[in-house]
Amino acid sequence: MSVIELDNVHKTYDTGEVQVQALRGVSLSVLAGEFVAIMGASGSGKSTLMNIIGCLDHPTSGTYRFSGRDINRLSRAELANIRNRQLGFIFQGFNLLKRYSALGNVELPLVYAGVSPRQRRERALEKLKLVHLEDRASHHPSQLSGGQQQRVAIARALVNNPHVLLADEPTGNLDSKAGAEVLGIVKDLNRTLGQTVILVTHDAAIAAHADRQIIIRDGLVDSDIIRHHAHCPELEMLDEPLRTGE
Repeated sequence: MSVIELDNVHKTYDTGEVQVQALRGVSLSVLAGEFVAIMGASGSGKSTLMNIIGCLDHPTSGTYRFSGRDINRLSRAELANIRNRQLGFIFQGFNLLKRYSALGNVELPLVYAGVSPRQRRERALEKLKLVHLEDRASHHPSQLSGGQQQRVAIARALVNNPHVLLADEPTGNLDSKAGAEVLGIVKDLNRTLGQTVILVTHDAAIAAHADRQIIIRDGLVDSDIIRHHAHCPELEMLDEPLRTGE
């Protein structure tokens, strides 16, 4: 089943003096359980695409359906609900609140969702255990390494059991060892839990960890290659890698 469907999506920014076409007709779909990397150079349109997929921005034209719902037809409250309950975000800069402990940071989405304090604590501890940080629950960001902070951010992104995990350059601020640990956790979430993951990166070595690689160039899908599909039964019928735009 497709959880993400984009059909001929355009995005144009009007700067007042000139119109910038960030996306020029992107069509793609992502199945539940896929691990997809979106690659592109600076200015390629990959960040704009991620913002649209994350319901942070709207297409100028074209259609985007998330779990079958046309986002252009949804209210601000409905979009906010999708972002809080059905999407998990991981950012390059971690975006943790310094005054909260690791546990408190992971609990935050549940506070906004109106979950009781007891359930918040239980669910947050469960996710911290998933990223091997249950023994750091009371530590504040300043007491954690960069890799540990990003793992807290992953736990926070997972706490509402999202349909899709969106990771924007998740290893960009980490050394190679911490980056490998974070990528290992993301891959494990995909393989053992079937978590749908969309990772945005400019680094081909990072993208190589994904089962499918989409390259964006000049606001268009330049190539879309499926290398592995063990976690997506709907793709197992394909005998050859899917290639488009070549």
